[in-house]
Amino acid sequence: MGDAMYLGPAFLFAAFASLFYVPGFLDTPLGMLTPRQFVSQSLFAVFALIALAALARSIEHDPVWPWRPGFRRAVNSLLGRTQ
Repeated sequence: MGDAMYLGPAFLFAAFASLFYVPGFLDTPLGMLTPRQFVSQSLFAVFALIALAALARSIEHDPVWPWRPGFRRAVNSLLGRTQ
């Protein structure tokens, strides 16, 4: 298994989600939402869930997290330590 980077898509989808956020969405009754606000908030929810899933995948597989063996190997090689 290669060193796939899932952290980039997590930030990308989080940026997409931030574009569709509707301020005060939880304070507005559903009957008073305009179709545009409803679609925008739905897109926010979808992109936010994708970003969270990508972050979870990153935590599971990417070597950039301190508890992963790939991180320890990279730090040890940068500091000149032998294993």
